[in-house]
Amino acid sequence: MHAESGYCGVTMRSVAQAVGMPPMSLYRYFPNKSALLEGVWADVLDASLQMVRTASSASDSPMSRLRKLYEAYVMFWLQHPEDFKLVFDPGSRAAPSTLAAGPASGFRQECETLIDACLPPELDAARRQAAYDLCRLKVIGFLFASISLISKPLTPTPLLLKAMLDDIEHQLRHTG
Repeated sequence: MHAESGYCGVTMRSVAQAVGMPPMSLYRYFPNKSALLEGVWADVLDASLQMVRTASSASDSPMSRLRKLYEAYVMFWLQHPEDFKLVFDPGSRAAPSTLAAGPASGFRQECETLIDACLPPELDAARRQAAYDLCRLKVIGFLFASISLISKPLTPTPLLLKAMLDDIEHQLRHTG
């Protein structure tokens, strides 16, 4: 449903109809559409986090682990573009609490811990935050360009992914 008409096109009535239950029965489980979609988001984000953790756990150095983590994260969403659109739909109204806790928070904390390990210890908090934000924006921007834009990049995805990871590594090695 979301893939066809976006956040605004999903209604409690249409979801209930799709799963074969009376519309009011759905409200026993979810008080509103946002709560329903947040439940779906949590499941999808949890699946992405499990895949990412598995892929990055075999690496030794923090930089290597961060690269593997971002690579697995990107590959998960490239393999699940409709889930990406659901979770990252700009029209969705995810409650801030959904993003501040749960799988999204766990992934963000894991990335920030690895980024911290790649940065000079004396770097101030503002520059650390800028490094977190830039890394996150590069990865999410890469995914939006690869999945959501009508005009896709012409360079093959594996080459672009390597270039983005190289850029992130260069940025972190030269921050300070």
